Amino acid sequence: MNKIFIMVVFAVLTGWSEPTAFLNVPEFIGVPDAQRSVTNRAVTMVPSMAVTPGGRLWATWYAGYSGGEGPNNYVVLSTSGDNGKTWQEALVIDPDWTGPVRTFDPEVWMAPDGSLYCFWAQSVGHNGTVAGVWALKVTNPEEALPACDAPQRLTDGVMMCKPVVLSTGEWVLPASTWRWTDSSARMMVSSDQGKTWTLRGACHVPKDVRAFDEHMIVERKDGSLWMLVRASYGIGESISTDRGVTWPELVPSQIPHPSARFFISRLNSGNLLLVKHGSMDERIGRSHLMAFISTDDGKSWGGGLLLDERGGISYPDGQQTADGTIYITYDYSRTGEKEILFATFKEEDAATAENVSGTVSLRQLVSKGSGGVVREPKAQTLKEVKSNSDGVELNKILSGSFAVNGVESDALSVGKRLFTDRGYVVAEVPDALQDATFLRIPLNDAKTLVCEKPGVLWLLTPLPMRNRDSQAAELEAQGFQKTNLPEIRLFDRSNPANFSSLYQKMCTANEEIQVGKWAVPLFFTEQL
Repeated sequence: MNKIFIMVVFAVLTGWSEPTAFLNVPEFIGVPDAQRSVTNRAVTMVPSMAVTPGGRLWATWYAGYSGGEGPNNYVVLSTSGDNGKTWQEALVIDPDWTGPVRTFDPEVWMAPDGSLYCFWAQSVGHNGTVAGVWALKVTNPEEALPACDAPQRLTDGVMMCKPVVLSTGEWVLPASTWRWTDSSARMMVSSDQGKTWTLRGACHVPKDVRAFDEHMIVERKDGSLWMLVRASYGIGESISTDRGVTWPELVPSQIPHPSARFFISRLNSGNLLLVKHGSMDERIGRSHLMAFISTDDGKSWGGGLLLDERGGISYPDGQQTADGTIYITYDYSRTGEKEILFATFKEEDAATAENVSGTVSLRQLVSKGSGGVVREPKAQTLKEVKSNSDGVELNKILSGSFAVNGVESDALSVGKRLFTDRGYVVAEVPDALQDATFLRIPLNDAKTLVCEKPGVLWLLTPLPMRNRDSQAAELEAQGFQKTNLPEIRLFDRSNPANFSSLYQKMCTANEEIQVGKWAVPLFFTEQL
């Protein structure tokens, strides 16, 4: 479907008078002013880092003065001339300040010609089919004050990971039209050093596991191209043997990971570096950022240097320099501490999981946001548990079941991990649900659940007044009803945003149930 048509429809439905404004050059590209300063940010997230041959560091991320991912997001470009001890914000790239157009998901990259490229995505909302990848070429990257060519829109979609240079000299952009389209993980190629870009091929991500793609491409030593893609289950893979013209449909890789961005890169030694969450033995949430080394082109991984063990860390990106130093940036506590951080280490440190080089330096600060819009307290901040007395009677007589199909199921009991992509554990189980089984699915992204055995099925989700990610309206639209079971303080009992209510519906065999972020599916293994 044509992007212009989609945006015209959007404009009609919302009253927006400029349906093609997301195609325009951003209104503001310059040194941060008071509005866009580090002291007026309610969110900072999704960083990228590059280092010049002369040692100047460049970092980028996106921010906003309110909320999280929203219409006032803009991209920040910052630099350091003293190896990260101090940082100076050189540019912000803002399409229209208050929205509806947003700039987001930036990437910074040192090209073979010595130029620094700052890429970003530009769209309204999260629809990857009406987004575009833009680039700003910095021609003097060794200087603190960047001299830039005019910004260019390169292709449709979103690019959240590093470009790759193939052995042929071709430049590759991993651009994605994620979630809404087939064959969304695309390979855009330039044979003229970035002047023009063409689509060579794309990998199809099955609809039921689509997320945001965030794919990276590795050229293997045998000439094949290995694509790793973010999927709802973690990391999927596809291998092209014809230089990227065709790609088999995405299948799960052997790398355990949450549904989140990872980072993979070819090192100076010829080995591969992978930065991901957790060990190679267990799939965890967005914590324990670790660096691994492969000496056999990704068939196996060793080492595992721990960069940061805290929860709320994500989106690694980086680069190795000529002296062997590896720079990895990531975000921490996007709307709380609002930090962009980086770590430095060498290949031998990652390979041994120890500071054998004596140069490892962790949790180095790039930026710490503050300020932004302070929202007035709302009803969801109330800590009283709602009785839900207006709900329907809980019906456990005709219990159905969800199709498992490889999805983890577990008894709903205190201490059990709830989601595959988060480390949250069950804190409270009422007597009525003591014999319940739950599916351990991702917290993020859209999911399709299937009724295997006909009968009543249940989902736990916060009420809309508790959490903006409540699935209550979506469930009610599919025929679910709120039960009269009082709210459950499902995890982190001090936070009312996690207080959850139980919804139920009599479902038929093979009936599909659509849920987004976030809901917990329940069923009872024995009919009562």
